[in-house]
Amino acid sequence: MYFTSRGSQAYPLVLVPGYQVSSTFGDGVVAAYTPSLPELLLGLGGFAITGVIVVVALKFLGFLPERMDKLSAEPDSALAAAAH
Repeated sequence: MYFTSRGSQAYPLVLVPGYQVSSTFGDGVVAAYTPSLPELLLGLGGFAITGVIVVVALKFLGFLPERMDKLSAEPDSALAAAAH
Protein backbone atom coordinates (compact mmCIF):
# COMPACT_ATOMS: atom_id res chain seq x y z
CA MET A 1 0.00 0.00 0.00
CA TYR A 2 2.94 2.34 0.60
CA PHE A 3 3.95 2.26 -3.06
CA THR A 4 0.38 2.78 -4.21
CA SER A 5 -0.10 5.86 -2.06
CA ARG A 6 3.38 7.37 -2.62
CA GLY A 7 3.51 6.61 -6.31
CA SER A 8 0.06 8.04 -6.93
CA GLN A 9 1.15 11.35 -5.48
CA ALA A 10 3.50 11.85 -8.43
CA TYR A 11 1.55 9.90 -11.07
CA PRO A 12 -2.17 9.66 -10.27
CA LEU A 13 -3.70 6.19 -10.53
CA VAL A 14 -7.19 5.08 -11.46
CA LEU A 15 -8.03 2.90 -8.47
CA VAL A 16 -11.79 2.63 -9.06
CA PRO A 17 -12.65 2.55 -12.78
CA GLY A 18 -15.78 4.43 -13.78
CA TYR A 19 -15.64 6.88 -10.89
CA GLN A 20 -13.93 10.22 -10.64
CA VAL A 21 -12.65 11.64 -7.38
CA SER A 22 -11.72 15.28 -7.08
CA SER A 23 -10.20 17.47 -4.43
CA THR A 24 -8.37 20.76 -4.06
CA PHE A 25 -4.92 19.13 -4.24
CA GLY A 26 -4.43 19.28 -8.03
CA ASP A 27 -5.80 15.86 -8.98
CA GLY A 28 -4.58 14.50 -12.30
CA VAL A 29 -1.54 16.78 -12.42
CA VAL A 30 1.88 15.16 -12.64
CA ALA A 31 3.98 16.88 -10.01
CA ALA A 32 7.61 17.91 -10.48
CA TYR A 33 9.99 17.15 -7.63
CA THR A 34 13.65 17.89 -7.01
CA PRO A 35 15.18 16.57 -3.78
CA SER A 36 16.95 19.06 -1.55
CA LEU A 37 20.59 18.75 -0.48
CA PRO A 38 19.76 17.18 2.92
CA GLU A 39 17.59 14.56 1.18
CA LEU A 40 20.37 13.73 -1.27
CA LEU A 41 22.89 13.43 1.55
CA LEU A 42 20.51 11.22 3.51
CA GLY A 43 20.17 8.88 0.51
CA LEU A 44 23.92 8.76 -0.07
CA GLY A 45 24.48 8.14 3.64
CA GLY A 46 22.16 5.13 3.44
CA PHE A 47 24.21 3.67 0.60
CA ALA A 48 27.44 4.38 2.50
CA ILE A 49 26.18 2.61 5.63
CA THR A 50 25.08 -0.34 3.52
CA GLY A 51 28.53 -0.48 1.92
CA VAL A 52 30.23 -0.46 5.32
CA ILE A 53 27.98 -3.28 6.54
CA VAL A 54 28.80 -5.36 3.43
CA VAL A 55 32.55 -4.78 3.80
CA VAL A 56 32.49 -5.70 7.50
CA ALA A 57 30.42 -8.81 6.75
CA LEU A 58 32.84 -9.90 4.02
CA LYS A 59 35.82 -9.29 6.28
CA PHE A 60 34.66 -10.95 9.50
CA LEU A 61 32.07 -13.55 8.49
CA GLY A 62 34.35 -15.45 6.11
CA PHE A 63 32.36 -15.25 2.88
CA LEU A 64 35.48 -14.83 0.76
CA PRO A 65 38.50 -17.12 0.59
CA GLU A 66 41.63 -15.95 2.37
CA ARG A 67 43.90 -16.51 -0.63
CA MET A 68 43.08 -17.03 -4.27
CA ASP A 69 46.34 -18.79 -5.16
CA LYS A 70 45.47 -21.71 -2.86
CA LEU A 71 42.19 -22.25 -4.70
CA SER A 72 43.79 -22.31 -8.12
CA ALA A 73 46.58 -24.67 -6.98
CA GLU A 74 44.36 -27.26 -5.26
CA PRO A 75 42.54 -28.65 -8.31
CA ASP A 76 45.80 -29.07 -10.26
CA SER A 77 47.51 -30.91 -7.41
CA ALA A 78 44.45 -33.10 -6.91
CA LEU A 79 44.43 -34.03 -10.60
CA ALA A 80 48.17 -34.73 -10.56
CA ALA A 81 47.78 -37.01 -7.51
CA ALA A 82 44.91 -38.87 -9.11
CA ALA A 83 46.88 -39.46 -12.31
CA HIS A 84 49.72 -41.26 -10.47
